[in-house]
Amino acid sequence: MALALPELLTKIFNFLAEDKALYPALFVSRLWSMCSGSILWRNIELIGSRNFGEKYEIQLKKFMGFLDRNTKPVYASSVRYLKIRHYYHELSNKVIKKIIESFPNIIHLDFKRCSGFNDRALIKISRAYPNLIYLNVFNNGNLTDNSIIELARGCPKLQNLEISWGGDITDRSIYEIARSCHGLRHLGISGGKNCITDKSIREITRFNPNIQSLNFNYCKKLTDSTIYTLVGSYPDLRKLNLSDCEEISNIGIRQIARCHNLEHLALNSLEFLNDETICIIVQSCPNIRYLNLEFCCVTDTAVEAIAQSCRNMEYLNLYGSESITDKSISKLVKMCSKIRDLELGFCELITDIAIKDIAHNLSDLKYLGLKYCIKISKEALDILNPDLDISGYYTIPSAL
Repeated sequence: MALALPELLTKIFNFLAEDKALYPALFVSRLWSMCSGSILWRNIELIGSRNFGEKYEIQLKKFMGFLDRNTKPVYASSVRYLKIRHYYHELSNKVIKKIIESFPNIIHLDFKRCSGFNDRALIKISRAYPNLIYLNVFNNGNLTDNSIIELARGCPKLQNLEISWGGDITDRSIYEIARSCHGLRHLGISGGKNCITDKSIREITRFNPNIQSLNFNYCKKLTDSTIYTLVGSYPDLRKLNLSDCEEISNIGIRQIARCHNLEHLALNSLEFLNDETICIIVQSCPNIRYLNLEFCCVTDTAVEAIAQSCRNMEYLNLYGSESITDKSISKLVKMCSKIRDLELGFCELITDIAIKDIAHNLSDLKYLGLKYCIKISKEALDILNPDLDISGYYTIPSAL
C-alpha cells in the first residue's frame, strides 16, 4: 500500500535528523515544517559547564521563556528526550512542575549535576511519567529514600537509573528498585551519603537479570561478597565501577576476570591492587576498552599485560603510577594503537622516548595527561599533534 506524502516525508526526515541536517526543512513549506517539527522536538538538549558561557545562557533563557507561555506549541507533545546537564541550579521544583505540564510524553530525563530540586519534584516525575525508561539525577544531594521508593513504584519500566552521589539513600531504596524495576540494564548508586550494603546487591541480582552496567564508586560498605554475587549473576557484565570501594580486597577483585565480555572497568584509588590481580583480569577480559587505574600504583608488569591482552583499549588512566617506565609505555602504544585518552600524570620516570613512540603510534589520541612528568622536554612535545589536549605539563625552571 502506497504511503501518503506526510508519512513518506516523516520516514525520510527521520534519517536526516540522525545527521542533524533536518533544520532547513522547517522553512520549505507548511507541510515540511509540520513533518520535520515533530521530529526535531523529540530531543531537547541543554548541556552547560561550570562556567556556563553566553551561548548556554541564551539557550536556557529561551527554554525558560517557553515554559512560561500560557499556550504550548503542538510539538511539545512530541518531546520524548530531555537533557539539562551541569550546574543548572535554577532547575527547581517549580521548573520541574512546568516541564511536566509542558511535555507529557517524556521517557528519557537527564538532569545530571542539577541540584535545585528535591524529593517533591522527583515524586511528581514518578507520577507523571509511568513510561519513563531513563533517569539520571547524578549529584543531587537533596534526594532521599522517600522519592526513590516512589520513583521505583511509579516507573517500573526504568532501564537506566543513575542516582549516584545523591542524599540519604539506604538499602530501603535499592530493595524497592530491585523488586519493581525488573528491566534495569544500568544502575548507578555510588557515593554521597548512601549506606548501601551487600544485602542490596543480592536483592538486585535476585530480581534484575538483564543488568549490564553498574556504578558502585565510593560505596564504602561493599565487600568481596558483592563481587562474588555479581560475577555469579552477571557473567555478561559490560561495565563496572568499583572505585574507592575500600572494603573489597585483591581476592574479590580477581573474581571480575569471570566477566569475559567486560568493556569498561574503573578501579581507581584501590591502593591494595597489585600487578598480579590486574594481569589476571586483563588476560581474561580482552575486550576492555576503558580502564581506570588512577592511584593504583601499578608497575611495568601490569602495563605490559594490558598491552598484550587489550588491543582495543581507548581510554587508560595510570595517574600516580610512579614506577612505570618508557619500556612499558612504548610497548603499550605500539600494541594498542586505538588509544584516544591516556593519563600519565605523576609517572615521573617517563621521558622523551615514550613521547616519541606516542607521537608515532597513537594517531587517534585526543588527550594526554602529563602532570609532573618532569623528565619530558618541551622539544619532545613539539612532535605531537598540535591539536592534542595536553594536560598538566610544565617545565621545571633551571637553577640560576
